[in-house]
Amino acid sequence: MKVSAEDYESIINSLKGQLPSLPLVMDELMTIIADPNAALYAIRDIIKLDPSIFSQILKIVNTVQYRGDGEPRISNLNDAMQRLGLEKVKRIALNTSVLTLFKGITFPSKFSPESLWIHSVGVAIASANLVEFLNLPLADQVYSCGLIHDIGKLAKLKFDQENFCMELNRAEESKLNNHQIEITQNGIRHDVLGGEICKEWGISPLIEAVAKWHHELERSKRLDVEDLETHKIIDVVQFSNEMMKEIEFGFSGHNVKLTPSSRIMRRLKMSENDVDEFKIKLVQELEQEKENIAFFTS
Repeated sequence: MKVSAEDYESIINSLKGQLPSLPLVMDELMTIIADPNAALYAIRDIIKLDPSIFSQILKIVNTVQYRGDGEPRISNLNDAMQRLGLEKVKRIALNTSVLTLFKGITFPSKFSPESLWIHSVGVAIASANLVEFLNLPLADQVYSCGLIHDIGKLAKLKFDQENFCMELNRAEESKLNNHQIEITQNGIRHDVLGGEICKEWGISPLIEAVAKWHHELERSKRLDVEDLETHKIIDVVQFSNEMMKEIEFGFSGHNVKLTPSSRIMRRLKMSENDVDEFKIKLVQELEQEKENIAFFTS
């Protein structure tokens, strides 16, 4: 029997007090990131509330990539933020908060919070790069959307880990992805559940919509999504999610390689040459980011 809206509501209610709460820092960060006029000092004041974010910023700013050979180590937050720049600082802060959130859930042996987080970071980087490649707006919010898109998997693990593990095994045996197994088994959909979690947390409607519909190809089936811009952002994250599977960056629970949908390519006005060009640039950036990502998971 298909899971109903009432069933999702019951799951959310049953998980209250069990799921890690949205970190205060992350909540405030998302509010500031949604403001295109946000200043560096506003981010700085939030970072001061979380030593783990400050620590990650210092680790990364003191790599050769940012500090250079022979330069003295940077130990001051203001200096570090000036060297890294606003964009990089915001992403480090978000990545740290989300990894903390992921680590608050017990994962099965074949799966880990770090591997799902790396996949999510990859989707976030790809999404932000793609909107720039296509000259679309909302690069900051798109990064957040990519980072949070699989949040429903955390809720599924907490609600019924045994059943989720069975789904992962079925996906591996059937050579299907997680979402296809959820559909064929009439199970709990991690995308729909993720949207409900975002709604419960009070995250922005854009992030909620992306989490809920990042597997839905048909725009007409994305209920309550009316504006074209939100549809485009969902398309961008769906495209990026599929590309991460194709290039095998991180692990989201299955090994099925996916290629970006031709329908989404048409909607985003991307040719095969555009996709190839974007993929080459993306792989290069992800390769550069591997050292920084390793600082988070070490």
